[in-house]
Amino acid sequence: MILQKPLRHCAVLSAAAVLALAGCSDQAEGGESTSEDQTALTELSGRLVEGDQPAYTAEYLIEGSEESVLVAVDPEAGTAAVVVGERPRLWAGEDPADLAVWLSQELEGILPPEETVASWLSETAADPSASTEFSNTTLAGELADCVSVQGSADSAVGAYEICVTTVGVIASVSAKAGDTAYTAKLVNYDDGVDAAWLDEITGQAETANQ
Repeated sequence: MILQKPLRHCAVLSAAAVLALAGCSDQAEGGESTSEDQTALTELSGRLVEGDQPAYTAEYLIEGSEESVLVAVDPEAGTAAVVVGERPRLWAGEDPADLAVWLSQELEGILPPEETVASWLSETAADPSASTEFSNTTLAGELADCVSVQGSADSAVGAYEICVTTVGVIASVSAKAGDTAYTAKLVNYDDGVDAAWLDEITGQAETANQ
C-alpha cells in the first residue's frame, strides 16, 4: 500500500486546495464525513472521468509480485496499447467509449477502470458512515492526491486506498472488490505515447480495431 501510515494531519495537496481542507477537517465519532470530505471525494471522482483524457504512457508494478503492466493511451491519435509481461495488445479506433471498454477488458483483475474508481469515490462521498483520510505523494515523478477510506457501507468497496495524479490518471490503488484484489502502483510515467515504440511492437501484437 502507498499509505503505510495514513496521515492524520493537514496535507498540502498539489492540485485541489479543497483537499487540504479535507485533510484538516475533524470527523465526528463514528466516521461521519464532513462537507469538505465530500467535496474532496467528488473532486477526485470528477478528475478521473471529466474533461479530455490525456495522452500518456504509464508503467505499473503489481505489488507483491514481479509483474509489471504498461498502459499507453493516445485518444487524439486513436491508439492505445497494453503490455502485460511480454504480451502486447493494441487498439485502434475513434470512439473513446470503445477505448474505455477495451482498456477495462485488457486490464481486468489488474487495474480497475477509471469509471469504476470514480463510482467508489462518489458512493463514499454520499456515505456518512465512511471514514476518510487525505494525503499527497509523488509517484514516478508525478504529484498525486490520495484518499484512504474505511467503513464505507454504501460503496461497492468499503475500504480502499487510491491516488490520482493531477491530470486524472490512477497513480496507485489498493482495494478488494469482490474476489479481485488490486495492488498496483505507478513506477514510470511519460506524457504522450512514443509512436516509434508503437510501430516497433505492432508486429508482435494483436490489434483490436473498434
